[in-house]
Amino acid sequence: MEFLLNLSRRKIENNKIQTKRYLYDKIDLNNRLIAILGARGTGKTTLMLQLIREKYNISETIYLSLDHIFFLENRLVDVIETLYTGHGIKNFFLDEVHKYKNWQQEIKNIYDFYDDINIIFSGSSSINIKQAKYDLSRRCITYLLNGLSFREFLNIKYGEDYKSYSFEEIIENYRDIAFDIAENSKILLDFQEYYKYGYYPIYFENPKAVVSKIINMYEKIIYEDIVEVTNLNTENLVVLKKLIYFIATMPPGEININNLSRNLKKDNKTIMNFILKLEDARLLNLIFKEGGSGVIMRAPKKIYIENGSLYNAINEEIRNNLDIGNLREVIFVNQLRNGNQNIRYSKEVGDFIIDDHYFEIGGKSKGKRQIRRIKEKAFLVKDDVLYGEAGVIPLYLFGFLY
Repeated sequence: MEFLLNLSRRKIENNKIQTKRYLYDKIDLNNRLIAILGARGTGKTTLMLQLIREKYNISETIYLSLDHIFFLENRLVDVIETLYTGHGIKNFFLDEVHKYKNWQQEIKNIYDFYDDINIIFSGSSSINIKQAKYDLSRRCITYLLNGLSFREFLNIKYGEDYKSYSFEEIIENYRDIAFDIAENSKILLDFQEYYKYGYYPIYFENPKAVVSKIINMYEKIIYEDIVEVTNLNTENLVVLKKLIYFIATMPPGEININNLSRNLKKDNKTIMNFILKLEDARLLNLIFKEGGSGVIMRAPKKIYIENGSLYNAINEEIRNNLDIGNLREVIFVNQLRNGNQNIRYSKEVGDFIIDDHYFEIGGKSKGKRQIRRIKEKAFLVKDDVLYGEAGVIPLYLFGFLY
């Protein structure tokens, strides 16, 4: 136990990162069982260590990474019993729970039998708390940690404290907000740096190595994280990676599941199942069309790589030229999704619908032809523009949603 306590102390002391993520102040620590889920590289471990250092009595708290070799031969329930009775530990931060074989049952048992123990655990976004064999959903409060917003990227890069804006605030006041933010004359260059390389916090560790790190990270998600929460075999994992390549190189437009099935030599149902697994793992974003009576149609109309940095890294890996039109849509969908907006496919007017607002995405020279018949509720979202004007919102502004 002294070995584990020393590991924990070192880990907490060595975490020097001061900038807080958007989720830091949103987590209700009054709950006894909390899950922080997210893709690799989004900063879950850093967030947990910051919470320990600043919100908890360290003498009663321990950080345990369940992918440590120690847990190959030692049961979590036994470790917690010994730390609780012998060392007075009451707050357990459990990292990488999906790496530990029987984590659902043991966490449920610990929660049920120790009334004064608090458990905060992190894991892959592929974990489905509700569908786990031992249902933790009635006991557990779950939070999803996304990658950096553009706002957070700027705060880390410059040590600033840019505020976030709600979707409604941006729609109503985009010209004033853009005018204030544009005091940073490099904002458009910063935005390009962000969406190509800076979505994951690892960018700030070594910017020159970030592309190779992202490639390594998404391969680990496919070959390790997805394997640990599904029963896919090696052959199907190879198909998952090919599917990622296909989606990353397709031009903007409606997705054709039949074409994907034919190219990958799998039936439509299997391909759709693979797409959903990649969405759960935060490698894809799916956009659906709303049907009659507000019902969402089941087949996605558009499929995007989850974020701009991943999209850029995959295309660099396979030496494919970036499709700037697709990249803009990737960025827009990513920031709106992460900002908790219900974004849907629009066939009649513009590219997307959010609430009752229509959005057409484009570059500096994009015209209003596709949205001109709905003037009050339709907007052009333009890349490469610094200021807003009537009906035109700079794309970078949606990076301030969270």
